[in-house]
Amino acid sequence: MINKTQTLKACELFEDLSASEHSKFAAACQEKTYKRGETIFQEGDRAGSVVIVSGGQVKAMRYTSEGMELIVEIFGKCDIMGVIAVFANEPHAHTAVAMTDVETLIIRKDDFIELIGGNKETSMKVLKYLGQRIRNLQEKVQDFISDKVEQRIAKLLITLTKRMGKEIPFTRQEVAAMVGTSIETAIRVTSRFKEAGILKSSRGKIFVTNLEKLGIIAEGPPVKF
Repeated sequence: MINKTQTLKACELFEDLSASEHSKFAAACQEKTYKRGETIFQEGDRAGSVVIVSGGQVKAMRYTSEGMELIVEIFGKCDIMGVIAVFANEPHAHTAVAMTDVETLIIRKDDFIELIGGNKETSMKVLKYLGQRIRNLQEKVQDFISDKVEQRIAKLLITLTKRMGKEIPFTRQEVAAMVGTSIETAIRVTSRFKEAGILKSSRGKIFVTNLEKLGIIAEGPPVKF
């Protein structure tokens, strides 16, 4: 069972809540767990609640017109899903799928808005969080336009390493979906990275072994390695 109050206290977004506000927030949250591969919400669904990730990793994804999966965002512990759709009063723009076993706290839209509205510091942190996510998405679009696939994969692995450590629990197919390329290209690039001593891989996992070289590749233009 998830300790809702301790989960909320561990999240920077909610650290300014008072003890009574934490209790109210926890009381409004519903616990729900998902197995790897389960769908949390679908693109086009009404956004009637926000989902706080308390454990595991979730992908926000959609399909291109050619049927290729594109992973738009990765959500981890203390991230909030659905909050943009809730504030915009619009359906979800992406489908959320558990990439690992996932624990969540779900809170109804009206309860969430009422609770954060009563605390100025928390409201400002949520706005800052939303602003950072929008900026990250803008940077990702720019990377798609201007960067070679080697750079995009290097930048992704650096970002994931900062969030999860050097053992990244994703397949090369998932890496391909995160950078908008084919699985064949992702295999080719990561195989070159392996030959250069930058990473290792085993079934369903990637191990980053040389973050410095990844940084050089991410800066571009692509170097010979």
